[in-house]
Amino acid sequence: MEEGRRFVLLGAIEAGKTTLFNALTGRQGLALKTQAMEYERDAVDTPGEFFSHPCMYRALINTAADADTLVYVHACDDREYRLPPGLLEVNAGKRVVGAITKIDLPGADAGAAERLLRDNGFDGPVFHVSVHRPETIALFKAHLYGLEERRTS
Repeated sequence: MEEGRRFVLLGAIEAGKTTLFNALTGRQGLALKTQAMEYERDAVDTPGEFFSHPCMYRALINTAADADTLVYVHACDDREYRLPPGLLEVNAGKRVVGAITKIDLPGADAGAAERLLRDNGFDGPVFHVSVHRPETIALFKAHLYGLEERRTS
């Protein structure tokens, strides 16, 4: 990843952060439960517990301080908006991106999941991704790594 493109994946337990992290960084194998911050080059995977329990927000805020992009990961089948108010705004000046995961699940409605985010004030770009659909990962990765910016420059 190029300098100045560090990103952090944030989201609830079971949102699909680690599976997405592995797909973006080329890690192989099954996604195991994340117990602590995981670093790979300029990518950071965070435990869902850090996101779900206010006493752990400090760890997320400190990790986010060193990132250029904050990625809110939301599972396609999760009907509840779980992003704590103000969490993404604590570190001003960051790119904020949404990733709707698990779009390959039976009955998945990525549009409804995105509407949930939008209805709750999420205004960054939102990508619908599945590790079983490599083209969705490639498009998301191009955005994160700034590849589409280079193509249009």
